[in-house]
Amino acid sequence: MVTALLWKWFYDPGAGLANETLRFLHLPTSNWSNGTDTALVSLVIVATWANLGGTVLIYLAALQSIPGELYEAAELDGASLLQRVRHVTIPQTRFVILMLMLLQIIATMQVFTEPFVITGGGPESATVTVLYLIYKYAFLYNDFGGACALSVMLLVLLGVFSALYLRLTRSGEDDL
Repeated sequence: MVTALLWKWFYDPGAGLANETLRFLHLPTSNWSNGTDTALVSLVIVATWANLGGTVLIYLAALQSIPGELYEAAELDGASLLQRVRHVTIPQTRFVILMLMLLQIIATMQVFTEPFVITGGGPESATVTVLYLIYKYAFLYNDFGGACALSVMLLVLLGVFSALYLRLTRSGEDDL
C-alpha cells in the first residue's frame, strides 16, 4: 500500500517527481496514471518495481546453488559464455524459473492495490483488474452474489491454469 502511495505521488501530473524531473531536463511532461494510453504502463512499472526484490533474491539463490564444477567443465570443453548459460545455467535453474513464472502469472491475476490506490480503476476503466472488478461489484454496487461468482470463476480459472501449467512443465522433467 505504501509503495502504491509513493508511486501515486511520483506520477502526480502537477508536482510529481517524474514530471518535475522531465521539466528540469526541459522535456515534455506526461499525464502518467491519468492518461488512457499511459495508465496501464504506469501500473505495470509500479508492480514490477514492487515485486522485483523478492524475485531477484530467489533467482540469486538458484544461481548460487549451481555447482561451480559444471561451469569449469563447460569452460574446459570450450563452451562460450552463451553456451554455458544455455547448457548449464538454464537447465540447473529450470524449476525455479518455471515456478516463478507460475507465481508471477497468478500474482498478475490478483493485482488490486495499484489500480485501487493510484488510478481508482483508471481513466475510462483502462486499469480495471479482475480483483478491482470484484471489489466494485461487492462494495460499490452491493452485488455480493456477482462478486462471489467472479471470485469463484477466478479461483477455477487459476486452478485450471496452474494444473495445466504444472502438467505441461512436469512432462519436461523427464528430459533432465
